[in-house]
Amino acid sequence: MKTTEAIKNRAQPPLDHTTGLSYRQLASLAHGVERTIGPWQPATGRQKALSAFMAVVVTVNYLRRNDCQEAVGEHFLVSQSTVSRYIKKLEPVVSVLLDDLMARLRAAALAEALIVDGFLVLTGERKWFDGLYSGKRHDTGANLQAIATLRGRVIDLSPPLRGSVHDSRAFTDTGLDKAYKIHCSPQGPGMLGDKAYIGKVPVTPVRKPAYRDLTEEEREFNRSINSNRAAVERGISHLRNWRILATGYRRPLLYLYRTSQTVMKLEQYAIHPEEVSTVLRTSPLADS
Repeated sequence: MKTTEAIKNRAQPPLDHTTGLSYRQLASLAHGVERTIGPWQPATGRQKALSAFMAVVVTVNYLRRNDCQEAVGEHFLVSQSTVSRYIKKLEPVVSVLLDDLMARLRAAALAEALIVDGFLVLTGERKWFDGLYSGKRHDTGANLQAIATLRGRVIDLSPPLRGSVHDSRAFTDTGLDKAYKIHCSPQGPGMLGDKAYIGKVPVTPVRKPAYRDLTEEEREFNRSINSNRAAVERGISHLRNWRILATGYRRPLLYLYRTSQTVMKLEQYAIHPEEVSTVLRTSPLADS
């Protein structure tokens, strides 16, 4: 265990638990931001309240902790409106910076078997949206479909649907059935799902017939499927460590898809520290 003195003597700010990323990863994102949108601070006139690095920290901290923007502002000694502007401006930029990393991870995983599962992002009731209540999960929110590898890495997330939509229908309505058509074909690498995906993906548990119990072979098959399916649940739980997807999404639902994609990319970035330099190499203005 690190002592208090050791923590105080660290050469770099201890942001690992605040943001889920290392100082080097955050610095790389900040450099990528400036190479994408240009110099953060204006050459003349009023300077921004925070540096590009700290603005990235504010944005990632918000996604990681899901504190209200007023609390984030108090922590970083800026106003709520400043926090709101930084998040709105930098979230899409951070997402774009990590597009190449996500595309390569997804391409590498397409040759192997995958797992699909749905989860609920809590949103509360919204005035202009009906059907958010999920009878299965007994709460209100948006249904997201996650595609993960057998190692528990989430490589794709569907656009959000209302929480009342069944996972089987969501798999079709979001276009995942077409995007992963090869995995759902008999000749493909295969895709696993729970009983909600029977008839949608090739490998699912055996449903108990009304007229008999499951045989011992069928029970053993189901145990094997569920053992492998645990990987997608583990991957989803890692995504939900970014509390904006776990403790209540308060922003407009218009931004939920972009936010969920950004969180997925940040989670992959967090567990691939060797990819830090990639952010700079693949920045849209890296060659300018």
